[in-house]
Amino acid sequence: MSSSLELSKRLRALTDEQLSELASTRLTNSTAIKDYFDLADALLTEDSILSAVRRLPLEQLLQLRELASTGKTAADPELTTTLEQALLGPEGKKLELYPEVSAVILSATEKLVPATADKPSKPEKGSELRDVAALETALSAITSLDELARSIESHHVKELARGGLSAQDSQRLAPLMPSAEITPTALLALGKLSGILAKNSGWWMATEKLDTWLHLPLAERWLAVTTAWSEHLGTHLQKILSTESNWGPELHAWLEVHYPLGHDWLDGDLKERLSEAELLGLSTAGSVTAVGKEVLAGNWKAVTAAIAAVVPPFAEHVFVQHDFTVVAPGPLTPADDVFMRELCVVESRGLATTFRITAQGTNHLLAQGTSAQQILDHLTALAATDIPQAVSYFITDLGERFGTIRVREVNGNTVVKAQDLLVLRTINADHSLHSLGLRPVSEDSLQTAISAGIVLNALLDAKYPAQLEDASGKIIAAPVHRRSIELQPEPVSPHVALVQRLRGSREAATTDDATWIARQLDVAVREKSILVVTVSMPDGEREFTIEPKGFSNGRLRCLDRTTEVERTLPASHITAVRPA
Repeated sequence: MSSSLELSKRLRALTDEQLSELASTRLTNSTAIKDYFDLADALLTEDSILSAVRRLPLEQLLQLRELASTGKTAADPELTTTLEQALLGPEGKKLELYPEVSAVILSATEKLVPATADKPSKPEKGSELRDVAALETALSAITSLDELARSIESHHVKELARGGLSAQDSQRLAPLMPSAEITPTALLALGKLSGILAKNSGWWMATEKLDTWLHLPLAERWLAVTTAWSEHLGTHLQKILSTESNWGPELHAWLEVHYPLGHDWLDGDLKERLSEAELLGLSTAGSVTAVGKEVLAGNWKAVTAAIAAVVPPFAEHVFVQHDFTVVAPGPLTPADDVFMRELCVVESRGLATTFRITAQGTNHLLAQGTSAQQILDHLTALAATDIPQAVSYFITDLGERFGTIRVREVNGNTVVKAQDLLVLRTINADHSLHSLGLRPVSEDSLQTAISAGIVLNALLDAKYPAQLEDASGKIIAAPVHRRSIELQPEPVSPHVALVQRLRGSREAATTDDATWIARQLDVAVREKSILVVTVSMPDGEREFTIEPKGFSNGRLRCLDRTTEVERTLPASHITAVRPA
């Protein structure tokens, strides 16, 4: 049976994911492919076969050259698996190549010789201090990723068409970076890798996984990202990085020797994974660390122990200052961290964090139903020393005045009301609020066309205890306002479109329909294959071993190999076809 016919049968049995992956690695253009026969023909072209074999290491290429030239080679389960997965040989025949594949391999590997160069020497064992420092740097990166993701959750970031971020977004995100050497785009890539960030229509935004990830302790957040890194390596990179401890120039020299037909197909992924490995503390200065080796080996128990030894314990206390700053000397428990973020803004973040208590944060907790005394009790329990009187008075005063000034949206405008009319007149005369354009509309209310959120924040910044209320007069927490963006549907991948065409093609309906049989006969004529056909006769079905000569107008002209008599068979009477 011809290679194309046999391969087309195998393609029909593949899953959608397998077909899509095959197309992405073997085809440069799939628009002309309409059915499985077209796909089989495309996979047997020289370019497609080269795309498959150039991904193989030198050792397997030499084995395939021997197999292509002599028809046999030493049994190797790994080579057998390669042939099966890459569809380079007939099904069920462990060490056999399609003729088209043999021809390409003989040509491509003609000048290859076994590697004689010594493998790059292994680096000296890195010091324990170096590895610990790498993990500490990684924890700082994870902390910065935490802040970056929170920022993007409330303020989506646009990626420019030429790549990178706008100057405005870069400037806004730069203070969140752990060092000047690490860029926002590097952490965005790490966030995408771990699934907490995604890019849609050019916009970076948070995913539904972010909230769960943010509530994990620091060590577990690092483990989640590192696990995602390991899962994204793929078979080739997993083997390469496990083989070589030098991840710098020596690794690229090793690739030149062991992937002689080219390794540009993995260079992009390799560069990304190596960059991420540095951020995660799996390598430093181009050499894999001890924890990096454990990750590659899949020894997650040792990995967990290693990161747990580096992460500082949760801070039991914070230091509340007279200037309303709060210093946490170490990571807080997830519950305490949530409380501090609701009460304060984050001024600086690392293994030690500086917060600042704000009116907005205090009012946010009050609007959620937390009393001023409960806020003070929680803060007192966390504080290493007594809470400064100024801080205590500030929170108590906001609690007492809570709800005395209210902001509400009415018919597209914003209305401000106050229980004390003198306070309302003070607001109207306040020069810092003139930009709001507030104007009296009644004795106890002011109105402006500016949105309620902007008015609320302006009043809070001016130290007025304003609250947002709904149409029924109930106080509500201020919503998080996000940039309005228009998402476009993601374009359909050409490989996904190919799979859809294949599944919708007529011969996909059943293996024995007329279209499928006709295509098999057409290929058999072209390839001069010997077939066994089952023909429906008045007295039942009969099988003929034939050599097809021509196929047109629904009739097959063929030579009966048993009687050496030429026959003409109606295609409509042929119910099955199989190789002789």
